[in-house]
Amino acid sequence: MPARTDYCAWRGGALVATDVKSAAKRIVLTRAAGQNESLRAELTKILGNSARIIELPCVEFREPDETAALDGAIRSIGDFAWILFTSQNAVRYFARRMRALGIDPAQRAKNARIGAIGPATAEATAAEGFAVDFVPSPGTGRTFAGCFKDSIRSVAGMEVKNPTASFLRDVAGMKILIPRSDLALRDRGATDWTEALSEAGANVTTVSAYKTCAPKALAGPPLAEIMRDGADCFVFASPSAFENFARAAGADNLRRIAGESAFAAIGPTTAAAIRKAGLPCEIESPSPHARRLAEAIAAHLKNPRHGTIGATSRQGAKPI
Repeated sequence: MPARTDYCAWRGGALVATDVKSAAKRIVLTRAAGQNESLRAELTKILGNSARIIELPCVEFREPDETAALDGAIRSIGDFAWILFTSQNAVRYFARRMRALGIDPAQRAKNARIGAIGPATAEATAAEGFAVDFVPSPGTGRTFAGCFKDSIRSVAGMEVKNPTASFLRDVAGMKILIPRSDLALRDRGATDWTEALSEAGANVTTVSAYKTCAPKALAGPPLAEIMRDGADCFVFASPSAFENFARAAGADNLRRIAGESAFAAIGPTTAAAIRKAGLPCEIESPSPHARRLAEAIAAHLKNPRHGTIGATSRQGAKPI
């Protein structure tokens, strides 16, 4: 007996009948391999068998081709008052390079304090052996800029608005190291807060700890399958992931997919990259918290006509 087909969906540009038992929502996660676990777990918790989670890594990370600046910063790590990590990858690749040079992160110079932007970065920082001294309450470089500038103003005799940022006293002349991706300058949020440091008189050194690349396998069979079968939602965590996907899919396929699927962005910078390409970004998470993003995706898939959802963070939400 043929399968019952009373569920219809857009697939590959056409309305097709689908077995009611296989009518699960197809959600494509595009972060690098091994970095989707939190979001996958939250989506599975909320949607259960009604979702099919597909991983299509659209970025991968590698050691930088040129390490002279990075090595110089590591060898002179004792000269820095602060090291600020902006991502889990920055921490991991920085620590990996330290070990390659024979320097144990756990035995770093005692006068270099550590800041991490976002709880997930703080967790990765601690896992690499660093003692974390400062984690701003906002979860992104863009929102940290405002927090930082408020703190800069408040230490000049006024009330400190962010008590955790009390280290900003005497920031003038302070040597601060910021390891990051080779593409970090494209994120105006990151640029804004590093500029705020410099404008406040800090001596800021930025080095590329890793590079962001498009996976060679991106244009292979998994992408072809998604192009053929379609998906209900694509989740992008960085402008690089979206741009690599767009190039691999091609302009015509990208426009078709955007018309059939919802695009979700982790962070305002990624959402801006999607919209800059002339495409809608229906789900935008200003903070990288898996639970709130999963809830927003589930709500949109249940009622896709209610427009853009802001997946704001809340206390207790797990960072992606």
